[in-house]
Amino acid sequence: MPNNFKKVIDRPFWVPVAPAPNAHIAGSCVCSDLRDDVSRHQFVYDLISASVLNRFNIVTKASGLVVNPALGGTFGAGAAAVFAPSQGLKGSITTGATNTSIPTSTVMTAVGVNMFANKGGTGDFTYKVRIIGKASGKVEERFIIANTGGTTPTFQLDSALSFVPASGDLYEILVGRVFMLSAGVLAASSFRSFEAATNTLANGGTTNLPTTITTDSSMVALDEQYVPFDCNPSEGMIKGSFAYDTSVRNALSATAAAIGSITGQASGGDAGIVANEYRNFQIRIVQDLTNPTAVGQRGIIASHTGGNSPVYTMGSNWAVTPSANAKFVIELPNLILLRSSGVTTTFTYNYNDVTVNNGTNNIAANAWSTAYFGAAPAVNAVGGLWMPSFGIRPDSGKNARQSNLFFIRGAATAIDVLDIAGAIAGTWTGAIVYDGSVTFSTGNSGAYAPCTNEGRFFYLNNYVANAINQMFRFDVQNRVLRLFTPTDDIQTGTAALGNRIATYVAIDGTDKYDVVLLKSHLTTKLQEMIVTL
Repeated sequence: MPNNFKKVIDRPFWVPVAPAPNAHIAGSCVCSDLRDDVSRHQFVYDLISASVLNRFNIVTKASGLVVNPALGGTFGAGAAAVFAPSQGLKGSITTGATNTSIPTSTVMTAVGVNMFANKGGTGDFTYKVRIIGKASGKVEERFIIANTGGTTPTFQLDSALSFVPASGDLYEILVGRVFMLSAGVLAASSFRSFEAATNTLANGGTTNLPTTITTDSSMVALDEQYVPFDCNPSEGMIKGSFAYDTSVRNALSATAAAIGSITGQASGGDAGIVANEYRNFQIRIVQDLTNPTAVGQRGIIASHTGGNSPVYTMGSNWAVTPSANAKFVIELPNLILLRSSGVTTTFTYNYNDVTVNNGTNNIAANAWSTAYFGAAPAVNAVGGLWMPSFGIRPDSGKNARQSNLFFIRGAATAIDVLDIAGAIAGTWTGAIVYDGSVTFSTGNSGAYAPCTNEGRFFYLNNYVANAINQMFRFDVQNRVLRLFTPTDDIQTGTAALGNRIATYVAIDGTDKYDVVLLKSHLTTKLQEMIVTL
């Protein structure tokens, strides 16, 4: 049904939901999947302590313990969490596949029968799998409706692929991971991930992180599945003119390719983009019938020309050069950015399974860099938060871009912005001019809503003792901060660090609505609001 909400006439309001199992404490934080279609993960995660990771079911509104994350260090101020949906479980396909049955050969943690099917493969909280046909030259995605048990399960798909996968083709289950950072003195287990398909924990790299995580931290995922409000996951930042995957997704169509470059469309799609608008983004090859083994490759854009037939120069050469008529998408680069511990460093984590290279800087798989993006204009402080803008559509003058990452500096009114495409190491602008003012400090929380209202708004709760929950929203396209609908909850006690806001998308047929979930300060109380206005 259409969105018939009327401004002024229809009144936004918060609705209480069942309380969380654990109260918010210093360092505890929530995170969620920001995908805008039915493939999005069904849980909001709540990191409570070094030994408690809870999750909230967005349909049943029930919360419970999912795992003991066994984080190192000393949990408290400086802890953070973020969800990244793309780089989950992956591996190889073995012999005996059909266009609806996918036998795997890569050993994984043992899974139960139909564990990946969840609610039956209707697209309502089941797992999506991407099949990369190195023999056929096609990449297609389906939902899993059944699976065998064991360490090398066979998946049954909800609808037939247009090809029969060959032995050696690849799969990627697009469920994702929760990345968790503890505080205190750095330990091998201070940074860990929780893989949501098999409920598996793993240590991440810690080299180049601060020796002690303190003050406050905020992480943001630049994930290939996160797209503008008018695109679907796996279509990238620009909706191309070529329909791939049995015409359910769109891609850009190459007009030329070389060992270290690829050329875009002469008209439509990416024709007419501004030079270097998507520098430091990635290109992923989604179809190549001429050079089939080129599909599935990801590469970072080092630079590109503007205008018609833009030429993208890659940070490193293709392992297999795509053909001149390959199909590709331009996506975010699967990196986590971290601000932490009262320093200016932009910490960047590569959660791809291969090195990322923008031609000047590189990061090995599962490793941190302190130089991939440049230093911020000022140190981060309490209440610091990342505010991405990937959900917008750039204005005609390209003043607002999907490459902009706003950062609330904390302990002040200042907002800085990192444009990851502004230079090879990005470009920071300090203390930008914006309409509105509030002091962002201890207890500050927020989350981005990339779907509703054309992906423009980041929702904020600014803690004020003995006052109602003050809510704001920041317009990442127009740089305006305004008051938003408050709750009737009185904030009490001494302000404690830790992000208490998450967002997710509610889907009703073709209609999509962002939902803001708020956990009250130092309590178990949960409230949510459907954002329609």
